[in-house]
Amino acid sequence: MNYLTLLLIGLGVVALLLSAGAIGYALAHARVWRRTLIAACCGLTLAYGASVPLLAAVVYTRLAPAALTTPGQTQPPSTQTQPPATQAEPPSAATQQAQPATDAWLRFQSDSGDYIGAGKNELWTLTESNFTIGGDSRDIRATASGKGDEWWLEFRAPSNGTLQVGTFTNAERAPFVTGKAPGLDIYGSGRGCNTLSGQFGVKSLRWSSNGGIIAIDVVFEQHCEGGAPALRGELWITTQAGGHKAPPDMSTPIN
Repeated sequence: MNYLTLLLIGLGVVALLLSAGAIGYALAHARVWRRTLIAACCGLTLAYGASVPLLAAVVYTRLAPAALTTPGQTQPPSTQTQPPATQAEPPSAATQQAQPATDAWLRFQSDSGDYIGAGKNELWTLTESNFTIGGDSRDIRATASGKGDEWWLEFRAPSNGTLQVGTFTNAERAPFVTGKAPGLDIYGSGRGCNTLSGQFGVKSLRWSSNGGIIAIDVVFEQHCEGGAPALRGELWITTQAGGHKAPPDMSTPIN
């Protein structure tokens, strides 16, 4: 208990005694309404007596935290166990910014009537084009720009899985997948699908120790707006020096 609180209690007691003496003197010399005056004085005395410790308690409560620590002292360390710091996300969840490729090629084989590929059979390589790749274990995005074209390719795992070697069927447009469907989106040269269907197959896939994509070989088949004409293709890309895969023979089908 601090000194200010003790002082308040002491002053209150002295004031209470003086008040009681004054009240006793007034009652001794009263000539009328003695019973009423006695009852009123007793009530006021009790109320005043109760207010003193209440005021002292309020002052103590307000000043106690400051009084516990004087200048030059520090609070004792808390014994409560602190929660552990948030752990970093596992490598598989790390998102990699787009990285330039050290080796890459992109092949298109477009059916007549396919809006995206415009019915062409084309090949882009690192010789005349620039390639990048980034993303994470659930969503890989790549770009290819060259020969006056620029293309974006996205491959997304189902919502309950991750990308791995295998075939992903019943794909929907990647940014707008519904339910647990895998995502696919191939667009560029000013053309893209509003809605699409298709599939893609990951033939090979390599990750770095921190979860970044190193290399992917993926084939795909995409249909725009529910139509039958398809854009088929294959993307090979790596960010690791020394990695290489020869471009395909353009006369062979994509599989």
